[in-house]
Amino acid sequence: GPSVALITIMEAVLASILVFFVTFFFLGINLPFSIVLAALASATAPASTIMTIRQTGARGDFVDTLLQVVALDDVVGLVEYSVAISIAVAAMQGGSIRASSILQPILLNAGVLLLGGLFGVFLRLFMIKKHTDDNRLIIVLSLLFAFCGICAILDVSPLLGCMSFGMVYINISDDEKLFRQLGYFTPPILLMFFVRSGLSFNLSALTDTGSRIGRTSLLTVGIVYFLVRIIGKYSGAFVGCQIVGKQQSVRNYLGLALIPQAGVAIGLA
Repeated sequence: GPSVALITIMEAVLASILVFFVTFFFLGINLPFSIVLAALASATAPASTIMTIRQTGARGDFVDTLLQVVALDDVVGLVEYSVAISIAVAAMQGGSIRASSILQPILLNAGVLLLGGLFGVFLRLFMIKKHTDDNRLIIVLSLLFAFCGICAILDVSPLLGCMSFGMVYINISDDEKLFRQLGYFTPPILLMFFVRSGLSFNLSALTDTGSRIGRTSLLTVGIVYFLVRIIGKYSGAFVGCQIVGKQQSVRNYLGLALIPQAGVAIGLA
């Protein structure tokens, strides 16, 4: 509800503001790099959070709040990133930053959210009870690839749409069996994603004195980003929980649970 939305906006936006402020004003990094880095700072890693909750069997208000915040957090992060990329490209090309640079990606993401929800309705219509598990898997993967193909043609990220796809389907079908089936199917795909990302990770760039953004080394940028993002996440979550009156256990520890960052940020970067 509104309380979770407020907490999410507080922790996501405060992390972005702090990262931008420190990198742009203190480290003297150019606007395009600073604003994209700031947008990346808002994203968290839902996979590590969900896996930890599964392993521990944790329950309660803290877990409920965390799961909702993590889901909405990536929505905020993706919208922030879309706007940041538009502004960064305009700045790099020497053009003026107009209102359309901000409104266009927001409207595109809203359209993708609606399209993803529509695909969730299609999935509910196609998923009749007499289908075997194999058929169910084929149907959902076909619709997922079709949706991602449309997003590729439109040159927009499918992530937000996939979130609304799943959200609409589970709310109109209550079919948790399909989510468990996909849960068993996806680990090898996630593994390939992280291995592929790792292979393209140039670790030597962090220690190479020639790898600089302006006058600042990448290693310094990395350390500052890491620390400032944690401060922003924790402070935003703490203040947000304080405003909505969350109990002390949620207020004190929610920010720590939002520190992990992996899949979404790597995909965007």
